[in-house]
Amino acid sequence: MSLEAKLTQLKNKMNDEPKYYDGMTSSFVFKITDLEEIWSVDFNGNHVELFNHKLESPTCILKMDSNHFNKLLEGNLNATTAFMMGKIKAEGDLSKALKLQKILTNYQ
Repeated sequence: MSLEAKLTQLKNKMNDEPKYYDGMTSSFVFKITDLEEIWSVDFNGNHVELFNHKLESPTCILKMDSNHFNKLLEGNLNATTAFMMGKIKAEGDLSKALKLQKILTNYQ
């Protein structure tokens, strides 16, 4: 399954059942370094939007390769450990990035 298909599937799951992120208003930019792709996710309280470009003024920017990004989406990557090991680079509000990891595990 392509990265876009995985992200779209996850977005649809999240929009069908927003209880795990209800009220969250944050945006995240994912720079997939080895694919030179950028994906953005915007949480608008009880709705999630997905974009294939960088959003203006995101809450957090996360940089990683596609292998680590797929593991993150599948709930098989501890973002804190990956950050400490340099597998993920982050800019912005890191507490929101940790919250995002918890949210993603609810949709596995």
